[in-house]
Amino acid sequence: METKLLTAAESDLLIAADILKKGGNVIIPTETVYGLGADAMNPEAVKNIFKAKGRPVDNPLIVHISSFDMLSGIVSEFPESAKAIADKFWPGPLTIILNKCKNVPYETTGGLETVAVRMPKCKTASRLIELSGIPIAAPSANLSGKPSPTTFRHCIDDMMGRVDAIIDGGDCEIGVESTVVDLSGDKPVLLRPGGITLEQLSEVLGEVDVITSVKEGETPKSPGLKYKHYSPDADVIILSGNIDDVTSYVEKQAAHSKVGVLVFDEFPKFKGAETISLGSIKNPKNATHRLFNALRDMDKLGVTKIFAPEIGSKGVWRAVRNRLYRAAGGKLINLSELKKPYESIENEHKVKKILFVCTGNTCRSPMAEGIFNEICKNRGISAIADSAGIYADGSPASKNAVLAMKELGVDINGRKSRNITDDMIKSADLVLTMSGSHKNALISIFGDSKKIKTLSEFVGEAGDVPDPFGGSMDTYRQCRDSLKALIGKVVDKL
Repeated sequence: METKLLTAAESDLLIAADILKKGGNVIIPTETVYGLGADAMNPEAVKNIFKAKGRPVDNPLIVHISSFDMLSGIVSEFPESAKAIADKFWPGPLTIILNKCKNVPYETTGGLETVAVRMPKCKTASRLIELSGIPIAAPSANLSGKPSPTTFRHCIDDMMGRVDAIIDGGDCEIGVESTVVDLSGDKPVLLRPGGITLEQLSEVLGEVDVITSVKEGETPKSPGLKYKHYSPDADVIILSGNIDDVTSYVEKQAAHSKVGVLVFDEFPKFKGAETISLGSIKNPKNATHRLFNALRDMDKLGVTKIFAPEIGSKGVWRAVRNRLYRAAGGKLINLSELKKPYESIENEHKVKKILFVCTGNTCRSPMAEGIFNEICKNRGISAIADSAGIYADGSPASKNAVLAMKELGVDINGRKSRNITDDMIKSADLVLTMSGSHKNALISIFGDSKKIKTLSEFVGEAGDVPDPFGGSMDTYRQCRDSLKALIGKVVDKL
């Protein structure tokens, strides 16, 4: 779609407000991160948020308001505990979860009976809500799973052509998403740390429980609890240990691949590694402001791994720690526990052959095969991919798949589909399927094997790769681009 680029001037905010009232979506600046906004009470408008982001629909959205009067019709009750912290921290970077009114659509709440509400401090966001006259549902304005946008440029990079408008509000002041506290139950629960700290909440509310994840199959009440979040293209790994151990480990890795390190000003130099400082270790607000920008800049530097220091959980540092652990998908190396903490990457086991599997081996898996082999060729990596289908019949690759790949300079024309065999499974070091049903089918046919994973699962993400069969060229391009992003992470991980 055509995306309007707007300023924070009143005339442009009136344009943005009109878009929102008509069911469109607008990226808005806030003091935390940029948000992708739509009318919180319009189910179809909310659905377009998920579509633009590629966001799982069971991930609830935060409803933004500009005054306490707007709570009527959103929350069914506003208890004294909520009033106490709202009086203290609103407007500001605090989201409160409460029981919802019946008219708040489940599309906004992720199917839950609770709703997350925030009153942003940012004057541009507040004025836009006032002009539109509607509560605005707005998650971070990035592609799902990627680092949240804290600058206008980040929004353009991720969302140009996906949304109706983007408002330029400059750089975000805080740089990480709002604190989320759940007050819908008997006891306050911190679900996501942010600029308002656990200690600050406890001063007002008393004892506050802390939850950092949800159980399998459970719908999260807050964004950032269930899925891998904030991740750049490069693999993020947390290093635990003293600075000498970390320095030695990183420099050994840097001798064999292009790696990056998130550092503080007080850290020593890392020979051979790309480094980006989060500021002084004495100033956590610098780190929150710089973190997401640093992760995006690492991708621009072309690193394959980003090492980050283990961070404590006191005060605002809890928010930095939370975002880094989500970006890393929980991957942590405790150098003090390794018998050989400085062993070269050269000696690590490397996957040499990958088998991609879909249904008919005419669309997704041959595109995945071509993309993987092209990336490895360009990077000089000695690994190769093949592909097969569960119900293949010898048909050629789909015409649109061939054309979509040709746009990348990869030729899959003339390739015939083929059925998966036991020998293919045995000869592959890793088998990546396009969906969970493909994975389950392979395991039922060939036995439970640790080498069989879904493509998304292998890189720490959720969901299947949709089948483009019979779709338009745009559908095939979207599938191709999704595969390219996922497979880039596969290569980095291997």
